[in-house]
Amino acid sequence: MHLVVVLSFFLVFRSPRHSLLIPLRCGEIEAKSLHFSAAFSRAERSSEKEEDEEDDAKMTTLKKQHNKRMKRRRRLLVLFVLFLLFLFVFFLQRGTETLSYLQRFLIRDPGEDPYEHNSMSRGDVCEDRGFHYDGLSFLDPHKTRLSGTDFEKYEREKNLFQSALCHHQFKTKFDDMRATNAKPLVYADDDPTAGFGSRVLRVCSAFFASVHFGRPFAYAKVGRWTYSKCASRGNDCYFQKITSAQTEYETPEGVYRGEGALVKEEEKDEELIWTRGSLDGFQKEHNAGIGWMKDLKKALNGFEMPSGRGGCWVVSQFLYYILHPNEKLDRVLRLEKKRMGWETEERREPVAAIHVRHGDRAQRGHQGSNLQIEQFLARLRKLDPKCKKVLLMTEDGEVIDDAIKNFGKEFHFYYTTIQPRHNDDINRLLKEGKLDPENEIHNALVNLYLAADADYFLGHLSSTWGRVVLLLSYGKYGCFQKMDLMESTWKSRWGFSSCSTEEWEKEAKKFECRN
Repeated sequence: MHLVVVLSFFLVFRSPRHSLLIPLRCGEIEAKSLHFSAAFSRAERSSEKEEDEEDDAKMTTLKKQHNKRMKRRRRLLVLFVLFLLFLFVFFLQRGTETLSYLQRFLIRDPGEDPYEHNSMSRGDVCEDRGFHYDGLSFLDPHKTRLSGTDFEKYEREKNLFQSALCHHQFKTKFDDMRATNAKPLVYADDDPTAGFGSRVLRVCSAFFASVHFGRPFAYAKVGRWTYSKCASRGNDCYFQKITSAQTEYETPEGVYRGEGALVKEEEKDEELIWTRGSLDGFQKEHNAGIGWMKDLKKALNGFEMPSGRGGCWVVSQFLYYILHPNEKLDRVLRLEKKRMGWETEERREPVAAIHVRHGDRAQRGHQGSNLQIEQFLARLRKLDPKCKKVLLMTEDGEVIDDAIKNFGKEFHFYYTTIQPRHNDDINRLLKEGKLDPENEIHNALVNLYLAADADYFLGHLSSTWGRVVLLLSYGKYGCFQKMDLMESTWKSRWGFSSCSTEEWEKEAKKFECRN
C-alpha cells in the first residue's frame, strides 16, 4: 500500500518535469528545422543568383556576337552598295557594250542551222569543198527581193561561175581539164603589215593569175599570216577548202618579194610562187588582168560572161569563192547573229553598214580617219530617212559609246562583241599578246558577212575594207549597195585587182540595188 502511494507520489511529482521536457525538445527540432530551411533558402537564392549571373553572362556574350554579326553585315552592305555604285558608273560609261559581252557569254547555242531551209541558197555548187551550207551561202530574202535584177537568173549565172572555179580547182574529178598536170600557183605573200582587205586583194589577184595560166591555185602548206593560229597559219584556218592541189612549199618569214615574174602559160612543170613582187607584175605588166577577161571562156571550161558584167564582177566571184567560212567560223557567225537579234525576214527593216575607221589609221593621219559617227549618221538620214538600224563596224570602243549615248534613241545599233576594242595599232597589239588573233579575225569576218547583207554602206575608201564589203555583196546578190563614200573615190594605189576605177564606175551605176 505504501509502495503504491510512493510510486503515485513519484509519478505525480515527476510528471510536470517530463511534460515540460517534451515541448522543449519539439521546439529545438522546430528551431533546427527552421535553421535548415533558412540555410536551404539561402543556398537556393545563391544558386538562383549564380544562374542569373550565368544567364546575364550568356546574354552579354550573345549580344556581343550579335553586334559583331551586325557590324559585319553593315560592312558587307556598305561594300555591296559601293559595288552597285561602281557598276552604275561603269555601265554609265560602257554599260551597253558590257551587257552585250555578258549576253554573249550566256548565249552559247546558235540554234538550228537555217541554211538548208533557205530556198534561194545554193551551197552545193562545189561539193568537193566538203562543208558548204554556210552564212555566206545564206541569201537574205529581203535583199534578193530588192536586188534590182532577175535574181533567179543571176543566181544561175553566179553558180555557173562558181562551178567553173570548182572545176578549175578540183582537177582530179575532171579528165577534160586543160591544166590537169599543171603545178599550182602557190600564194606566199603573207605581209605581216597588211590588213585583211589588202590580203584578200592580193589573194584574188593571185587566183585570177592562176586561172589565166591554167594552174590550180593553192595556199602554201605553211604560211605566215599574222591573224592565224592553226598549224598551216593560212586562210584555211577560217575558210573552206579551195583546191585538191598539193604543195610542200612553206612561206619564209617577213615579206617575200621574190623576182615577181609571172611565167608563160606553157611553163607548168614547176610550181609558181606568188610573192609580193608578183603583185607589182600583175598590176604593171598585165593591167590587173583586165586584158585576160576575153580569155575567161577558154580558161573556165566554156563559161560565158553575163551581159554587162566586167572586171569588178569577176573579182567579186573570186572573193565569194575563197571567203566561205569553215564550220567553226560559221558557228561564231550564227551565234553572233542570235546575240544581236539580227533579222533575216523578208519584210525586215533596212539596215545600213557604217565603217568608222580609226585605230592605227588615225594615228598616222590617214584621210578619212578623223570622221566621227555623227557625220555618218547625218549622211544616212539623207540617204534614207526611214533607215534606223545600223551595223556599226569600228575598232574604236568610244565610237560605240558615243553612238549609243547620243543617238541610241533614234537608231538601233548592231555591233559585235567577240573581242574587246583597242583603238590602236592592231599588228603591234597582236605581237604584244594583247589581242587574240583568232578572235580578232572572227570579229572582222562576222562584220564582213553581215555588212554584205546590209542595204546601205557608208565608209571612207582610204581603207580597203570598204571595197571588200561592196564587192562581196555585189558577188553575192548581183547589185551594189546604195552607198556614201564620204568624198572618197574607188581609185587607190592598187585598185582592187581587176576592178579598176573605170570598171567600178560602170558596174556600180548599172547594177545598183533597189531599196
